[in-house]
Amino acid sequence: METVILVTFKITGLASPPIQVASVHEPSRSHIHEKIEELAREQRLYGEIHFKKLLQEKGHKMYIYQIGDHKCMVLVEKLEKVIGFDKQPE
Repeated sequence: METVILVTFKITGLASPPIQVASVHEPSRSHIHEKIEELAREQRLYGEIHFKKLLQEKGHKMYIYQIGDHKCMVLVEKLEKVIGFDKQPE
């Protein structure tokens, strides 16, 4: 079965919805950190970015970062493709 990695970024205290990225490859911690830096710039969040904790359960991972006064949670989920949709006839 094919696997898809769904990465969800959620920053507490912001009105914006969580950002989700799908990939066939699991991101490294450095890739996650780069994306958090990008999100912090876009949202005008100031302060240093600190990695706090990694939680793991059944193939899922949750990274917890601190961006100044804001907490950022990054959920990395491995999802198996159960059904595929065929192209619609034109």
